[in-house]
Amino acid sequence: MSGLYDLGGLAASLSETLAALRTDQLGEQPGAGSAPPAELTISAHPEHGDVSTNAALVASGKGGRPREFAAELGRRWLAGPGAGVCRSYEVAGPGFLNLFLAPDWYRGALQSMLDAGEDYGRGVLAAAARQRVNIEFVSVNPTGPLHVGHARYAAMGDALCRIFAFAGHDVTREFYINDYGTQMLKFGQSLAARCAQRLGIEMPVAEDGYQGEYLLEIADRLLAEAGDRWHAALAAAAPDVAAVPRAVVDELKSRGCDAVLALFRATLERLRVPFDVWKSEATLYDGPGEHRGFRGEVGKALAEMDAEDELRESEGAVWLCTTRYGDDKDRVLIRQTGEPTYFLSDIAYHRDKLDRGFDHLIDIWGADHHGYVPRMRAAFTALPPHDPDKLELIIGQLVNLMESGAAKRMSKRRGDIVTVDDLVEAIGVDATRFFMVGRSHDSTLDIDLDLAVEQSNKNPVYYVQYAHARIASILRNLSDDSHSASATVLPAYEAEPAERALLLALARFPLVISDAVERRGPHRLHNYLGELAAEFHVFYKQCRVLDDDAAVAAFRVGLCRAAKAVLASGLRLLGVSAPEQM
Repeated sequence: MSGLYDLGGLAASLSETLAALRTDQLGEQPGAGSAPPAELTISAHPEHGDVSTNAALVASGKGGRPREFAAELGRRWLAGPGAGVCRSYEVAGPGFLNLFLAPDWYRGALQSMLDAGEDYGRGVLAAAARQRVNIEFVSVNPTGPLHVGHARYAAMGDALCRIFAFAGHDVTREFYINDYGTQMLKFGQSLAARCAQRLGIEMPVAEDGYQGEYLLEIADRLLAEAGDRWHAALAAAAPDVAAVPRAVVDELKSRGCDAVLALFRATLERLRVPFDVWKSEATLYDGPGEHRGFRGEVGKALAEMDAEDELRESEGAVWLCTTRYGDDKDRVLIRQTGEPTYFLSDIAYHRDKLDRGFDHLIDIWGADHHGYVPRMRAAFTALPPHDPDKLELIIGQLVNLMESGAAKRMSKRRGDIVTVDDLVEAIGVDATRFFMVGRSHDSTLDIDLDLAVEQSNKNPVYYVQYAHARIASILRNLSDDSHSASATVLPAYEAEPAERALLLALARFPLVISDAVERRGPHRLHNYLGELAAEFHVFYKQCRVLDDDAAVAAFRVGLCRAAKAVLASGLRLLGVSAPEQM
């Protein structure tokens, strides 16, 4: 059962009637598409209707009479496709159309939800809108443990991947390993100093190096594996870490990078964040062919930009002419020293993604990358196929952990960081995941650690999970098969106000999924789950589920099953568990 028995179907039906009305009254040709499709909102006050639309107000035309237009839309729709699902309508304000849905609509909507089960809301995207999407997130230098800022990008990126796939996109999750360049050299030298210290050799970490105690743990692990392998070289260079032979630094850098990546994988697995692809920046410089002294994807990217006459040489460096595409200045790709910039690596990396056949690329970056957006979009315009719209850059904002009224400050180099593992240990995976998507990515996020572990309705994740557990408890107490509504046809029944409110909230779920995809906003699903849990708790207080009347009980049990399924689906899409008991 589908069609008119969901809000999307109702809106589509109204849109068709509205198009015919515009043809009759405004002379618009069928299929002209000048009027936006009808959208429905849940009425805040049931006495003013169950759902409302401003479609007639928007589509009545310049100089029209929107109230009369709305009245005619209501009359035609109720006399036609809406006859079986709508009792009446009224026109309000300047031209809003309020609809009072019939008992059969509520019954049909619930039956559709039960028939769909855990697939309710899945595949909401039209076939033509589905794409192969690459979503890259978390990507950081493998120089130390992941901190709470990375947890936000991990939770948001993973939730976005889950929601995209649920809606119908073909999603690839990608982690870009920034294992090339100056920061990795500093990491290798910092690790060399820590190894020397463990071997009893005086060698301080450079002031601009990585000071964190975590490097001592990595040094212990490497020395346990290698023994005295680096002792002589480190002793000869002491106390100047810059004098350590490059071959030793490179070996320590490589082994240290592997150790940090192993930590990344363990942390992300604990956080329930999988990746399909781990792409190394260093590998972009390896491969066949050569151009301007560079091989692999980097050489190919340079060759393509040269062929398009997008590069220029000045002051001994090679520049990309990004000012042609809106950037405030041209950007260096190859320094006077012959060393590549990070920008060149990023261009080659995205070129590689395009070669892999994705329709759309999404990168989720940290707040410190905001100024990087114009140059990256300019580069994407310069790079064949010259389509900047294939690249979407999402800039996340900072996370503050609130403890005793103050926010903890973090610095990976100094080592005074709160890691993802620290946070998970303190508040758990579920709270970490749920709180991290509680606000839009473009807003700073404050997390109250005390609230996150509180077992009360004030804690948003506890509140939603408790609603699911409460429903599970109700269903476990079923003692009569006649109360089962999962595979049977629901009896005729006129829902009470609290039941209608819960059903309308459930009916919003597919629209919330569409909205979360369109706006790249997992926080919209997060907010919806809180609203849905609130509607269920009201229903639970006002309606006795296991009623003596079999028809009433069957409807309410069905409503419980549908609510449980939607809560479970929503929590799962956010990477949060749906407990059966609490």
